Amino acid sequence: MPLPPLVSSNLPSATGPYNVGYIPLSHKPISPFSHPQPLFTETTTPALRVHDIGYSVFYPADSKKGPKGVSWVPQPFWGVVKGYELFLQGKTGQASSRGMRWLASTLGYIAGRLRIPVHPYAPLLPPTASSGKYPLVIFSHGLAGTRHTYSQFCAGLASEGYVVLALEHKDGSGPAVCLSAEEGNGDGKVLHYIRQGDIKWASGEDKSLTHFRTLQLDIRSREIYESYHTFKNLITNNSLEGNNAYNLLSEVGDNKEKEKDVEKKKAWIDNLKEKVDFEDLKLTGHSFGGGTVLHILQTPSPDPTNLPPLPIKHAIALDPWLEPIPLPSSSTKSHPAMPPILVINSIGFTEWSNHFKRLVGMIKSAQGSLVSIVGVGHQSFSDFPLLDPRSHNSAKLLLNKIHDLSTAFLQGKLNEMVDIKDKKADNGELVKNENGKLGDKEGEVIVHLIGKE
Repeated sequence: MPLPPLVSSNLPSATGPYNVGYIPLSHKPISPFSHPQPLFTETTTPALRVHDIGYSVFYPADSKKGPKGVSWVPQPFWGVVKGYELFLQGKTGQASSRGMRWLASTLGYIAGRLRIPVHPYAPLLPPTASSGKYPLVIFSHGLAGTRHTYSQFCAGLASEGYVVLALEHKDGSGPAVCLSAEEGNGDGKVLHYIRQGDIKWASGEDKSLTHFRTLQLDIRSREIYESYHTFKNLITNNSLEGNNAYNLLSEVGDNKEKEKDVEKKKAWIDNLKEKVDFEDLKLTGHSFGGGTVLHILQTPSPDPTNLPPLPIKHAIALDPWLEPIPLPSSSTKSHPAMPPILVINSIGFTEWSNHFKRLVGMIKSAQGSLVSIVGVGHQSFSDFPLLDPRSHNSAKLLLNKIHDLSTAFLQGKLNEMVDIKDKKADNGELVKNENGKLGDKEGEVIVHLIGKE
């Protein structure tokens, strides 16, 4: 039996046939944008803007050596810890809680030992003639997530033959992100999780948290468009000079080391030429990220001139949070090119009746598929449950189930899975057993809707 990650200091390795490589990248945005409201209280600068676009890339790696791994807590390390403290304070409503500070600091010391078992900066494994180019996946994290929080899901897809961009949202929904020097606000080059007390609104503006989340949703959508087009331009246009080649979130030290880091990135980028299928894009995301994915499917590009429509071929939403999506939302019926959609829900989100009713209507109109997994909680889609030594085996089994459903769907084989093929969809009318539950067996898949693949 594998040791718990907190004992071994390593998260579980991906289960697919390929080794997994890793590289962090960052770019200037193609289409700079900011909302005029709200403003940071301390600096009076816009709180919501499109900053540099950053993401971690997980991909099939050409490496025979054992993985060196990368730190699970991304930079800025203690900035992320402080960001979790701010997030936890917001969840409890306590402005200055010693308990929350202790919990966040403890998380920092414990999680600081953890490593993701990947091959940093390894060359991309050349695709075979039969498989063709690697499809591209973009993943959008949830509230308090980072570009590493869902490493099991993202590395798992990479191990199956996908190039995955794990986006680092800089909309103030993550614990902390690095900003370039000219973007510094508040804490200089670090943007922490934004709380309501950190911002101010002009007179007459809607000051509600729901409105703020909706504005964040717009920034997140723009960042997904930016990540696709900046990555595509970098790989296909030989634009390796200037800021396009630089990782503004670099963890290396002095200028000489940064120059070496840039040269390594240039070599890696050259290795990807003609090996990524930019016309076969898969969008994925969890919670706020899942809602972002569904929002993008229903709305046009925020800037069609500079950010053309995305060639989305599949979409996977994990426990999508719909509240930030404004009502009435655009009908998916108005989009004839709607790609196949898979939604995987936790039982808690499925039993959230008003939310689930809206989700069912949305996915029905899109001819998508919707399932729930017994035993899965809202955080089960992330790496967090693996950190609990008491439940890491169960957490890994559930992550494997999520992985299997996702990869089968991307391969057009969802209906062939044992978990799906012999079950009748309940059409969103939840049928509970004699124990008043949707299912009793951990990992059991409850089928609500089956749509196109």
